[in-house]
This record gives sequence, structure tokens and C-alpha cells, in this order.
Amino acid sequence: MPDPQPWTTHSTRAAFSNKWLAVEIDDVELPNGARYEYTRLVPRAAGVAVIGFNEDGLILLEREYRHGVRQAIWQIPGGLADPNEDLRTGALRELREETGYMPAATSDETVRYLGQVWDNPAFGPMHSHIFAAWGLIQLTESRHDPAEFVTLHWVSPEWLKEAVRSGEIQDRVVITAVTWLMLNGWL
Repeated sequence: MPDPQPWTTHSTRAAFSNKWLAVEIDDVELPNGARYEYTRLVPRAAGVAVIGFNEDGLILLEREYRHGVRQAIWQIPGGLADPNEDLRTGALRELREETGYMPAATSDETVRYLGQVWDNPAFGPMHSHIFAAWGLIQLTESRHDPAEFVTLHWVSPEWLKEAVRSGEIQDRVVITAVTWLMLNGWL
């Protein structure tokens, strides 16, 4: 059976825009000829995130209230890369801003690119680039945006794997980072 065919976009109109994303509505023609109105979220920048380890092998996680799901969730430090910012630089900047931690040295051995994950391809091209960093040390105090209320937690690899397995952690970036680390034999 052949792969599904792309849809034809006849027009696009902007519905909303802010500093994080735009909402666009496409008038599309489906492969069967029917017309359909499709709503997409268009990001302003790529997401970046870092799963970090200290010298004792503990992993730095954040706990933050996320209003979209109306609960405090486990996540790894991250955010949006600045326009034209190198993704690794953006990820490490987010790590430092949110936690005050950085790797003691930044080399290809201490900071590794794990890969990219689509945030939700049904809604649009938003994606996150995930890095792993080893040898984290505290350099500064954390800085948060006005709507960020974050607590930091050091957890063991065993605790993290069990929290993913049990469903306590549901964040796609954390789950993907854990999967890539395990597949590479780093966790």
C-alpha cells in the first residue's frame, strides 16, 4: 500500500501571533478532493533542552507548574533557541538561566547532541533538540521568566527510569532523552 499523499494548501490566514508562536489556518484539499480547514501552530524558534548529570551520576530535573495541563510536571531544563543561535549554545544558555548549572568543561565528550523530536506533528512543525551534559557544577543562581516557578531536584538514574516506566513522568522531551540515553548505553 502506498504512503498517504500530501494535501494541497490553497490558502493560509493568520489567526493569532505572539512572541512564542503563531496560529495559522490552512484551506487544504485532501487526497480525496474534499476541502478542509486545518489549524496549525507555527513556532518562532526551535526548542532546546538539556538532560544533565553531576559528578555523582545524579540527574538534574525541574518541577514546574504547567498551566496547559494544570499540574506540576517533571521536565528537563530547556526553552527556545534565540533567532540565529547555535542550538547547543541555546541549550546551554537555557540550562544556565533556569538552573545556574553548567558542565565544568564543554567539549564533545561532556556535551552531546541526542537528537530532535517533534513536539506534536499534528499541530505543526514545532520541535525540540535535546542534548546531554555531564559534570554539571553550579556557577550562578537560576533566573526565571516572570511566569516560571521552578524547583530543582537531583534524582538517580534508577528513579528516573522508574518514573518514566510508571508514567509519573509524561513529558515527551524527558521520555525521549531517557530513551536515547538508554539506547546509547549512557543511562
